[in-house]
Amino acid sequence: MLSQSPSPSRVLPALAVALLVLGGPTARAANPPAQAEARPAVTLTLTQALRRALDQNPRVHLSVLALAESGDDRRMAASALMPTVAAQAYRQRAKNNMDAFIGVPTPHGPQVVGPFNWGQTAVEAHVPLFDLALWKRWRASQHAEDSARAQGRAVREEIAALVVGQYLRALRAQASVTAGESRVELAQALALLAENQQKQGVGTRLDTLRAQLQLQTERQRLIQAQTQRLTALAALGRLLDLEPGTPIQLLDTLAAPALAVGTFQEAYQAGLTQRPELAALDAREKAAGSLREAAQSLHLPSLVATGTYGSTGLQSQPWATTYQLSLGLKVPLFTGGLVSAQVARARSQEARVQESRREVKAQVGYEVQVAQAELESAAHEVEVADLSVSLSTEALGQARHRFEAGVSSNIEVINAQDELARAADSQISALYRQNQARADLAHATGQLEAHFLLRDQPAATR
Repeated sequence: MLSQSPSPSRVLPALAVALLVLGGPTARAANPPAQAEARPAVTLTLTQALRRALDQNPRVHLSVLALAESGDDRRMAASALMPTVAAQAYRQRAKNNMDAFIGVPTPHGPQVVGPFNWGQTAVEAHVPLFDLALWKRWRASQHAEDSARAQGRAVREEIAALVVGQYLRALRAQASVTAGESRVELAQALALLAENQQKQGVGTRLDTLRAQLQLQTERQRLIQAQTQRLTALAALGRLLDLEPGTPIQLLDTLAAPALAVGTFQEAYQAGLTQRPELAALDAREKAAGSLREAAQSLHLPSLVATGTYGSTGLQSQPWATTYQLSLGLKVPLFTGGLVSAQVARARSQEARVQESRREVKAQVGYEVQVAQAELESAAHEVEVADLSVSLSTEALGQARHRFEAGVSSNIEVINAQDELARAADSQISALYRQNQARADLAHATGQLEAHFLLRDQPAATR
């Protein structure tokens, strides 16, 4: 396993053979498979990756469908408040018993009228003049549509957080590969220097073996970094719904972002104002309140006007214009517990929304605190890492000069190489944490999509 370290007496001969037989693992690892080369590479900035994900992600499409369905529900609720008009026309052949019709028997048996043909054409209208329950249901459907719209924004924010996080991880892996390639080139130059020193009699065989061992160590680290880059890009391609095996090239670079100055209270209030989860809960609470009022309104009377205007007559006879107007008042007397059950359910929904709001508010405060702490800590870590890289680079130069002059062995050079590698890795990690903390803060305040997508300049390079 790569994490296990064999004894030096077994490693040095093995590495000597590996130098002859396995001379170029770096070049082989860097070459993609032929199948991957057949596919055109996709070049992406962070903004382009976000747009692609938000345009093609199935969860975003589902949220759009849910919003469309809530709009249909609102229109159906509004239709119950609108007049309904229907046209009707029919013909009928009738033969009637007049005794049965008038309800009084007549002498000499039943009197039969007909058969005769008659017809009617008319327009019928139904207009609800006052029905508070229908009105409140329509208001509840409006709030439900607002909740679906806010939930759609929450889905977009969640997808944006996933894409930004994965893009930053891919940038970190890319930076590690770049640093690894530089370290391999440096190790190759130092190994060549050790060989030349040995040939000139200034260095020893042990110095050469140490340098070659360090070269293989750097190559191993580079292979691991390349593997991490491939897996990070594969995960990014999965989020973007790309065809498996599609090569991805990142156009942004991992750099220290510009940090916005703000207090916790400012960020917390921004989160309470702009988080789509809280907006969805507010709309759900209003919808539950409207449903409760609609249920309570079932006790109230409702007023309905109906009218029919048409023409009626016997077949082959002149038809006469007829109409009928009516005004109906409906007063509920007993609903069998329907009203109380609906009111109780609506109040339960209101209570559930209030508890959810408390939880989301606490989560917003926690996320803002953690993101600000991580952002401040990462900013200091970047400063320290930059200084460490500068100092370790200078120390490596001094150790190399001492080894070239024959003043010391290359143990100092190897140690300086390790220190530089650790400093570079710390610098990359600090830059990644700083960018990720900024993304986390934007997500905590509900501004992730606006912060990264609606700006022309790529966010990771600011």
